[in-house]
Amino acid sequence: MFRKGITALAATSCVLLGIIASGGISQAASTNSTLTLENNTGVTFTDNFNPVDSNSFCKQMSVCSLVYEPLMEFDSLKAGVSYPWLATGYAWSNAGKTLTFTIRSGVKWSDGSAFTPADVAATFNMVNTNAAANVAGIPPLASPATVSGNTVVLNYATSEYSNIVAIAGTQLMLPASFATTYSTPATATVTAPVGTGPYEVDNYSSTLVSYKANPNYWGGKPAASMIDVPAYASNTDAATALASGQLQWAGNDISNVNKIFVNVNPATNHTFFAPGSTVTLELNVTKAPLNDPKVRAAISAGINRQQLSVKGETGYEAPATSLSGLIMPNQAAYLNPAYNKDIKPTSQPAAVRKILLSDGYKMGKNHFWEKNGKEIKFSIQDPIAYSDYYADDQLISSELKAEGIDATVDGVQASAWYTNSADGNFTSIIHWGNGGTDPYTQFDNWLDYKNSAPMGKVANADFGRYHNASVQAELTKLAATDPANTAAVKAASLPLEKVIATTLPVIPLLYGADWDEYSTANFTGFVTAANPYMDPSPSDPELPYILMKLKAS
Repeated sequence: MFRKGITALAATSCVLLGIIASGGISQAASTNSTLTLENNTGVTFTDNFNPVDSNSFCKQMSVCSLVYEPLMEFDSLKAGVSYPWLATGYAWSNAGKTLTFTIRSGVKWSDGSAFTPADVAATFNMVNTNAAANVAGIPPLASPATVSGNTVVLNYATSEYSNIVAIAGTQLMLPASFATTYSTPATATVTAPVGTGPYEVDNYSSTLVSYKANPNYWGGKPAASMIDVPAYASNTDAATALASGQLQWAGNDISNVNKIFVNVNPATNHTFFAPGSTVTLELNVTKAPLNDPKVRAAISAGINRQQLSVKGETGYEAPATSLSGLIMPNQAAYLNPAYNKDIKPTSQPAAVRKILLSDGYKMGKNHFWEKNGKEIKFSIQDPIAYSDYYADDQLISSELKAEGIDATVDGVQASAWYTNSADGNFTSIIHWGNGGTDPYTQFDNWLDYKNSAPMGKVANADFGRYHNASVQAELTKLAATDPANTAAVKAASLPLEKVIATTLPVIPLLYGADWDEYSTANFTGFVTAANPYMDPSPSDPELPYILMKLKAS
């Protein structure tokens, strides 16, 4: 799941206040009919609304679903809860190898043409034959998608029960003409997107993108007639805009959010930080010394997660307690007891020393551990604009250097970070997990080499280029397990938990929040702790569902 910046994140004329140090242009507060939202900061806007290009504006700001929609909407806060969307339903058959969608009738594209099952089949076939366009990380088809009346049938070589969220809830539907209009879909520049969503692009500038309500929308008229998505240089700038009322819905990690936002007007200003994912230090395991599991274990032992939680995340995200990578306590039903609270909250110098000595390292003259004349040295790359992650990077660097590991911080622009992450141009990054209601979603995102790519090529997942044939087989087994069978899911998860806990291709750090700050001054109906009907953040793919729940105040 995309949850920073603020990415995820998620996740970013300019809406920044004139008083902001970064030098933004002042702008009047949004009108009652306009909702201003953002979930990513530090992004360089581009006039590109291509939902299968990881470098496009709509992907980096996670707002593609304003225009393009999924077949189903899934409530990631509750296992097994989904809502019909462009499909009115789905059914598995053939032991999870065949998936049939019933497509909603009466839906139109924003250009007025009919949305049909042929568009759905074409979308899946395009993604299947253009690996770089598979940004949703869906499994390959065994044969092309077919249409039968108002249904679309997808056939897979293996059972894919656990991939239903990616297939039905993350993959956004495109017109059948998309693949023929753009010969290279994953890199095409789309300036005039045509979708089924509640909004269509009204105006683009490098600092503000505006959307207007789609008059052909099948779901009715949204309460907000306009959506503004502004550019912010940093979380601090977004926080200033939020406090002033210029920004109404944000997905940011904001320090002292109660003081600067909630307490200013408790009647209208609210937050809901739902538990969403396992934040990890994702390592490029192709690069020495991070290709050594013992070095990775030493790095994990040297990190003070309590400090990351308190100082880096202002107490909003709890320290990870299990090396399994599972989201705790949400996924406790799947956990091997051996990995229950197997992470110490503070750094463990004795453990670092013991691990590295057993691996043939010795303390060098520069007070860094070395072997064969080479020190343990690596960098942590994250966007400077992601103030919490950037603070976490600095804390980890300081902690590890004190333990004799030369970890440095590589602060970059958010746009460069997305490109570098996908290309493998990093040694390590702090990255949110993919969340999910069962273990498969995160494990697949971290470990599935089918969604990765060779170094220098664009990967949609497994950014660290982990590649293990036996692990691929275990992922296949878990994908073939019906999520409704908790005991079976646990049994299939245990081997993957062991891989994470004992070899650490990713190092669990924190339990990531789905950031959500919102004002009810003009609109009500947002997700709340009392009514947690959906992932609350203003991002893909839940945007259409939440926006159609809003009502004018």
